[in-house]
Amino acid sequence: MTHHLLDAREAAAVLRMRNSRTLVRWARLGQVPAHPLGEGKRKLWRFMEHELLEWVEAQKTGKKQPRRVA
Repeated sequence: MTHHLLDAREAAAVLRMRNSRTLVRWARLGQVPAHPLGEGKRKLWRFMEHELLEWVEAQKTGKKQPRRVA
C-alpha cells in the first residue's frame, strides 16, 4: 500500500474541512494523527492519508485511537 504524505491544505481537503488552520491546531493538541517536521514553535505538520482515514472511521464508530505523534 502506498502512503501519501499530505500538507495541511491537502489533508483538510481529504477530510472535507474548509479551514486547514483548524487541522493544524488539532495536530498541535494531539487530536489527529500528525507528524511534525522541524523544531521550535513553527513546525511544519504533515499527515498520512491512511492515518487520517483510519482516524475518521474510529471517530464514526466511537473507538479511541492512540495518539501517534512522531
